[in-house]
Amino acid sequence: RTGPDGAPPVANVSHTLGGAALGEAGLKRRTRYGNAALMIASNLPDLDVLVFVTDTPSVSFRRGCTHGVLAQLLLPVALTAVIWLADRVARRGGDDEGTPLRVGWLLLLSYLGVYSHVFLDLLNNYGIRLLAPFDWRWFYGDAVFIIDPWLWLALGAGIWVSRRNRM
Repeated sequence: RTGPDGAPPVANVSHTLGGAALGEAGLKRRTRYGNAALMIASNLPDLDVLVFVTDTPSVSFRRGCTHGVLAQLLLPVALTAVIWLADRVARRGGDDEGTPLRVGWLLLLSYLGVYSHVFLDLLNNYGIRLLAPFDWRWFYGDAVFIIDPWLWLALGAGIWVSRRNRM
């Protein structure tokens, strides 16, 4: 079964596993919410799925503005601001134990997550509009299918081994 734009609904498994794998590589320890930032950011460009609640034809909008150059610059900043604000609200009056929140690292991890998403989408046979909103041409690598169980297996195994070795 496919989603409204023809893309499989499980396509974000790769993005989530990619973010988790980056976290398991040690990046999640750089700041509080590091792992969450990586996994959320690596799915963030797919905010354009919200087009399905409108009358806009989904294929004409998907993988456009939220995958383009402006979004690549702005989405990580927005995510960092939301996480920082949520941390401020959550810690109001509470203790500040645990890994400290380092905004610079949080921003860097958010950029890394967003760019990992764009790179993975660029590799597949569906492609993205990399230069949107300035140019609406499609770019695609045609290197992997949009659902790649081998990629899931490799990323999942890497995460499992990393967590198992830490015990």
